[in-house]
Amino acid sequence: MSTNIKYNAVMVANLEEGVEIWSKMFGLEPLNQISTNQFGVTAQMLGVDGEAVIEVMTPANADTALARMMEERKNERNPLGEGLYMVCLEVDDVQSTLTNIEKMGGKVIREEGNDKVAWVHPLNLKMVLVELQEKGYSNMGAAG
Repeated sequence: MSTNIKYNAVMVANLEEGVEIWSKMFGLEPLNQISTNQFGVTAQMLGVDGEAVIEVMTPANADTALARMMEERKNERNPLGEGLYMVCLEVDDVQSTLTNIEKMGGKVIREEGNDKVAWVHPLNLKMVLVELQEKGYSNMGAAG
């Protein structure tokens, strides 16, 4: 199984502020328009030369998995619960990768009607969500 990191996602309390920090600090450019997906995540993908690097995301409302994770991560040093949310891995075959993960007792989340993308539940990976995308699948994550 061949695996490459496609991009990472960070969760922030203020999307505009998060986009500005990542853009200025690393010279990243917006690759798309800010959008909100079906999971209640508002996001913008940033990258270099058209290649995705970091997806900056914030919960669209308090009743989302992203909002719950940020709430759980709040502490004295991180009062807003911000930080790394997800790593997107590109794999040769999403379905065979999911089969292997499930054989090891892992919980996976499938997207209905799309067998080229899926997620590994964060409880299986020390509270980091992992998105799996099949090689050749073109998707900008939550940002569209």
